[in-house]
Amino acid sequence: MEAILVPLFVFGALAIILVAAFYFSYRKRRVVYDAIKAAIEKTGSVDAALVEAIIRDKVGPNADLRKGIILLATAAAFAALGSSIPDEDALGPILGVAAFPGFIGLAYVAFHFFAPREPIV
Repeated sequence: MEAILVPLFVFGALAIILVAAFYFSYRKRRVVYDAIKAAIEKTGSVDAALVEAIIRDKVGPNADLRKGIILLATAAAFAALGSSIPDEDALGPILGVAAFPGFIGLAYVAFHFFAPREPIV
């Protein structure tokens, strides 16, 4: 029974996290659009620079580095999980799973150091 429940909970939790991330991203955009709409209805016009600053969703100059570090820490956590399981055959698949956030994290860190950044408004 637990051979069915454990993967079900792992993949179910992953699905819940992804759905929640997309939902809150949608909700954030909806709140911004409603605020712009209310400002237009109230005053009749809105400063174009303000609207662009809100819509473009500017991130700080270290956003790539932060995402990369978080993904590398996630990969390290998976690797630690794999090494803590007493079954010797478990380490390989867990390290394979850890490779996905690890390589994406390395790419984000590389973007931080090598990609040109635009100045923030």
